[in-house]
Amino acid sequence: MVEVGTEPIRGHRITHYLGSGGFGQVWAATAPDGSPRALKFLDCRDKPASTVAREVRMMRGLCELRHPRFIRLYDVCATAHYLVLSMERADGTLYDLEAAYRQEGVRSIAPEHLLELFDQAAEALDFLAGYRLPGQGLAAGGLQHCDIKPSNLLLVGDCLKVADFGLCSSTLRSGVRGFMGTVPYAAPELHAGRASCRTDQFALAVTWCELTAGDRLVIKPPSGRRHHPQQGIPLDLSKVRDREYPVLARALDPRWTNRWPSCRDFLAELRKAVQAPRSGVRRLPRRPAQPSPAASPARP
Repeated sequence: MVEVGTEPIRGHRITHYLGSGGFGQVWAATAPDGSPRALKFLDCRDKPASTVAREVRMMRGLCELRHPRFIRLYDVCATAHYLVLSMERADGTLYDLEAAYRQEGVRSIAPEHLLELFDQAAEALDFLAGYRLPGQGLAAGGLQHCDIKPSNLLLVGDCLKVADFGLCSSTLRSGVRGFMGTVPYAAPELHAGRASCRTDQFALAVTWCELTAGDRLVIKPPSGRRHHPQQGIPLDLSKVRDREYPVLARALDPRWTNRWPSCRDFLAELRKAVQAPRSGVRRLPRRPAQPSPAASPARP
């Protein structure tokens, strides 16, 4: 049982509770040298031993990731019931930043500030897309985070860093773990249990829409009707600014091959749209961005 004052990892003393998510609890701790750490506890009691061993190998491989835009993963330890991840401690998430803006009487994060932070996220995700885990050959696929969302984009001072690599997957793996990700951020291909080299771009676009246009993005299907899971979750882009709509619509295309070539390409076009002068053209109503029935994702 995790409690304040205990040392679940030798030399790491728990100081207070930080929060929890779909994959475990996070506690603040101090390292043996007194530096701040975050300890994440992943319950593995109901998982097969082979699955736990595979996750340990993946996590230890991710310890080698050294990039200024990633929350540093220092160590992975296995206890009787948990995997414990020792990580760099952040100051907050994009949700916390949004809350701070609202306390100042501002409805949402300033677009220019958000662009600056998203540029940093795009840099991190494009680096990850070209990264090969140690021991894998050049033919191995790059990696996708597979769970990009505001709560996994953390702030350390003025810098944004990507956190929580628990669902990180190679683009060459297919259908191994079933659905991966979080609705509505998960790209359509994740509903088929595979990642493409542009999966994280989709989630980044959903995150932008949520933080700028509100969180009522998901379209509920009419009673008695269900969408095909591989088409993803239909999104309502009617609140998106007209100038941004074409850029976001492409990043959210159900076919991953139709999206922008990279996250940085997406952000470059989004910046142009945000900074473009306003026109005097009257806003026309738009249909919600629902995937076409024929738009099932191609195999990555």
